[in-house]
Amino acid sequence: MIRRGWIFALAVALIIPLPASSGQKKFPKGKTWTWSFAADTLGQEPEETLVWGGRWAVVADSTSAAEGDTIPAARFVRQTETDDGTKFHCLQFKKPVLRDAAVSVRFRILSGEMDPSAGIAFQLDAKGRNGYVVRVRQDKADVVAHYLLYGKRRDLKFAKIDPPAPGEWHRLQVERDGSVLVVSCDGVERIRTRDERFREGAVGLWTEDDTVVEFKDLEVTSR
Repeated sequence: MIRRGWIFALAVALIIPLPASSGQKKFPKGKTWTWSFAADTLGQEPEETLVWGGRWAVVADSTSAAEGDTIPAARFVRQTETDDGTKFHCLQFKKPVLRDAAVSVRFRILSGEMDPSAGIAFQLDAKGRNGYVVRVRQDKADVVAHYLLYGKRRDLKFAKIDPPAPGEWHRLQVERDGSVLVVSCDGVERIRTRDERFREGAVGLWTEDDTVVEFKDLEVTSR
């Protein structure tokens, strides 16, 4: 026999909606996060990050300040690992966790023979195995949008660009608005596509194979 207390509890559960399962904290539209790495320890990965392959370190740009200048030298993040047996190298930032967002970063590819590339990961899950990646490939002279599913990369769309010269700074940007993904390189829209596999997550920086690359001016804005 079912007791009255159980019947009442069941009725309440059916009437009152459960809270959403998303762990995302709600942020106002237009809120922006930037990273200068000024407070991070040189030679180590930035604070509040997760490393999924590669060797990431904060470094100072010795050319950004003249001798005797009191202004601190600019800092950026460098990925230097070339032979760790891992194809993908990702530095994931723990916060913020967002849905619709715009992410941009400046990068320069210093070297790489197998697949010299630099990119942005976004809407990553807590283990960095599911989400999206957009990246510039130097040798292929293109920009590519991928999705990650259980750590395996799958292609979404390609677009040709002028190949970035080694050591030359460029800007990569991706915007997510609902199911629409827009990828721009140096301010020019290159890819516009739709995908609904993932709807929220963290951002990260991305390289592949033996690429040595530097990143700076990372910026994330909620939409």
